[in-house]
Amino acid sequence: MQGTFQHQLYACGERPLPAQITVGENSYRLSQVFKNDFFAATALYEYSNKPQEPRIPTPQQIILKLNRQEHFLGLPLAWLGEMLCLHQISILRHLNHLNGTPRFISRYGTTGFIYQYVPGRTLKENKEKLPDDFFDQLLKLLREIHHAGVVYLDTNKRDNIILGPDGRPHLVDFQISLHIPKRFFFSRRLAEFLRNTLQSADLYHFYKHKRKLAPELLTPDEYPLSRPTSKAIKLHRLAATPLRKLRRKLLSRLQPKDPLTTQNNPPQSTQ
Repeated sequence: MQGTFQHQLYACGERPLPAQITVGENSYRLSQVFKNDFFAATALYEYSNKPQEPRIPTPQQIILKLNRQEHFLGLPLAWLGEMLCLHQISILRHLNHLNGTPRFISRYGTTGFIYQYVPGRTLKENKEKLPDDFFDQLLKLLREIHHAGVVYLDTNKRDNIILGPDGRPHLVDFQISLHIPKRFFFSRRLAEFLRNTLQSADLYHFYKHKRKLAPELLTPDEYPLSRPTSKAIKLHRLAATPLRKLRRKLLSRLQPKDPLTTQNNPPQSTQ
């Protein structure tokens, strides 16, 4: 009974990820599971067409993200997985013109979608000195995302910021990102207020990373921006920190080792 409940804490329950998937005329095999939590399982797949099948793969590596499928305490939650799937696809399509965001490829079933893998190292993994223009490029990317009417909302996680092979920044995992239209509940002022408030949180976390990882590049004008002055940020930290600690304690007691991730090598990024 307890084992059944524990598996309900994962997006796919006890179901394994597909060993192979097909996208168009190309076959891809499962290479590595990056993440498997309550809301989604994310895995890397690599091109696997046979040599005698001279098809040009686009691209060589892809990510399959399967959102929530498993029920929880008897409640069906596949509808939540489908909503999360459609939401993230919408965000990626809004940002499809930007170079630093993943390219959406296709849907996969009801709750899944496929996008192009972003190679590189996360800021959490990186131990080398960052390129001098890395944070300038990252700020430019954030500004472009904001200009498209999207707030990222996950800039605080270094796992989501990728240092690409070309030294340029990339952002992945848009699960909690939001697109705020010009009018929100028929109000331009409300939309502008929400957009400015949430975008300021994105920028605060950006400057905080810059202060910690490249303090020599932080200008005197930028230093105050790296400190939490927003009431929204302070309230979020006040409420979220104890809840996060409680959640981790509960999961450490309840969750079994996840077979999807423990059988794979440590991931390069959460994607």
